[in-house]
Amino acid sequence: MSRIDFKAPVPFTPPVVDIADPSDGLLKTVDLSMPIPVKVEVWEAAIPGYYFQLMLNEQAVGDTRIITEADQIGDMITVYLNEDLLNQNGIYWLGFRATSPNTQVSDLSPVIPLKVDRSRPGAALLAPMIFPNASFSDRLTGLIPGYAGMEQGDVIQTLCNGTPGPAHTVQADELTLRPIEIDFERKVMQSLAAENVSFEYLVTDRAGNPSIMSLPVLLSIKL
Repeated sequence: MSRIDFKAPVPFTPPVVDIADPSDGLLKTVDLSMPIPVKVEVWEAAIPGYYFQLMLNEQAVGDTRIITEADQIGDMITVYLNEDLLNQNGIYWLGFRATSPNTQVSDLSPVIPLKVDRSRPGAALLAPMIFPNASFSDRLTGLIPGYAGMEQGDVIQTLCNGTPGPAHTVQADELTLRPIEIDFERKVMQSLAAENVSFEYLVTDRAGNPSIMSLPVLLSIKL
């Protein structure tokens, strides 16, 4: 009977990027202006002299990091991913490659997604709010039409005569052709002490990208 030797897989854990959203790897746009900290756990088979290097979309990036006597199994080593490598919108896959200095044999870790989105929600235009009925008893309902790049988690902030009004976070079931409803309570309108009210809104997405201001709509409010 012939003997076949199988190499056991190295028990790597994926790298960790604390500033990325754990749900999908989204990075805040503000964080993309500096190197991205990446934590790599010292793997079980690591001994001094072994080294690793980050892998982005299956390409080696950055400097190698050598395991030293001070590094213990389970320790988290922080290295940095150059932010210039994340200059395009999209999904990037991040892992690392560990190498033995004796055999030069390398193994790859599992990968994690990093998502980059620098696009302003609404692009170049946000339509004005729509008010089907400008008379109200306890509240006035404004409708916000869908806009370019609308996604779950977007925060819509309204402004009434330049003063922040109600805010709304877009939910998954609102990503349809149905406009989003925002209620303006009577006490909000009364606090403005004005018969004519200009309604506007802006949108900030999960990555922190702000939209332009919407087109305003001016209403004469009878309280």
